[in-house]
Amino acid sequence: MSETFHRHLCVHGHFYQPPRENPFTHLVPDEPGAGHYRNFNEKITTECYRPNAEIGNFGRISFDFGPTLAAWVARYAQDVYLRIIESDQIHRERYGVGNAIAHAYNHTILPIATPRSKKTQIIWGITDFRHRFGVEPEGMWLAETAVDMECLELLADQGIKFTVLAPWQAAEGIDTSEPYWVRLSGDRRIAVFFYHGQMSGDVSFNDDVTSNADAFAAPYLSRHVNWEKEHRGEDQLLLIATDGELYGHHKPFRDLFLAHLTEHSAPAFGYEVTSLTRYLRDHPPTREVRIHAPSAWSCAHGVARWSEGCDCTEGDRAWKPLLLAGLRRMEERIDDLFEKHAGATLRDPWEARDHFIERRNGWVTPAAFWAQHGRRGRKPGKETLVARTWSLLEAQYCMQAAFTSCGWFFEDLDRLEPRIDLNYARCAISHIWRALGIDLQTDFLGDLA
Repeated sequence: MSETFHRHLCVHGHFYQPPRENPFTHLVPDEPGAGHYRNFNEKITTECYRPNAEIGNFGRISFDFGPTLAAWVARYAQDVYLRIIESDQIHRERYGVGNAIAHAYNHTILPIATPRSKKTQIIWGITDFRHRFGVEPEGMWLAETAVDMECLELLADQGIKFTVLAPWQAAEGIDTSEPYWVRLSGDRRIAVFFYHGQMSGDVSFNDDVTSNADAFAAPYLSRHVNWEKEHRGEDQLLLIATDGELYGHHKPFRDLFLAHLTEHSAPAFGYEVTSLTRYLRDHPPTREVRIHAPSAWSCAHGVARWSEGCDCTEGDRAWKPLLLAGLRRMEERIDDLFEKHAGATLRDPWEARDHFIERRNGWVTPAAFWAQHGRRGRKPGKETLVARTWSLLEAQYCMQAAFTSCGWFFEDLDRLEPRIDLNYARCAISHIWRALGIDLQTDFLGDLA
């Protein structure tokens, strides 16, 4: 098909839900809004993750799967989890590359994170991917596609070859049917795919567009083909990127639409169905582009939606900068305490934090962690020092989780998402109290007042 037709279709699904666990109990509480399900994770798994896994959609699209969500699915729907992992392995065996890409760990808006936290989020996301899929990731999805140049530099530092952005994140006119290079420091570069804005928007919000896969593949897709490239015999990519939960949860039966489109309709009408990693391998960029920095896919005001608030949504946003500032000040205090006290037992506290996700998720033993990061290559002799170090590292983990982007996405402070972030902040406070007997709660509440 690709010898005759030069049109390639890639559907990328961004699969993610905020961490719903209570950080003190590590359990997801019952959520009345989930209907007859105990919580939304169960509901969305039944409506989206399971059917898409069972009918093979994960094997035909490009996708990322949020690390914290993957941990829940692995625990409570292991058969679904294993099918998702297997889909990448099958794609790799068939095409030589996988179709899954990594995901920065806590869905943090990286441009408003500290440089050190940006690095940790990227490293944790890569580490999670490696342990789940068994290989190093080539691409990484950034939360809300929020990006600045420092993010791209850090991605390249960690061996990431590409990411995905919205077309309006390019600083100049682009052709979304091809990837671009973004020039970095030290004569380095990273590839960027820009998804097709209109098609992705239509798939997300226009039910009529996705009511029939054959109609979508024939008249609809053809309206967005670059016919100049087609007539010249050049390859081109039609890239649709949406939230993965669209297919079955947000829009019932769209899992079936996706299956028919990728398995039957698109190939029948002359489109080679591909993945981002595969397309980049076969069609490396030939042009460069600059990006708007900072920018994101769901905010027309840079990243203001997650900092001071903006006009993207209606409602009271006065609380957003106060919450962000309060969490930032607490992060600074916890970082100072961590650096001051963790150095007594850890050779390099910040390197240990970057690797702590392996210990926390059970991928390395405590002995192996201490052998790599202990000040003398081993666990401290005093159990009180061991316990204090674990609590300091747990405080760091919880502080990272407190910046999950969902807390600022909407305008209602009383929604579940801000409360989840505040719960993680409370958990970080409790770990500092347990480790050092220092009360951070009073100052934190004062900052929020």
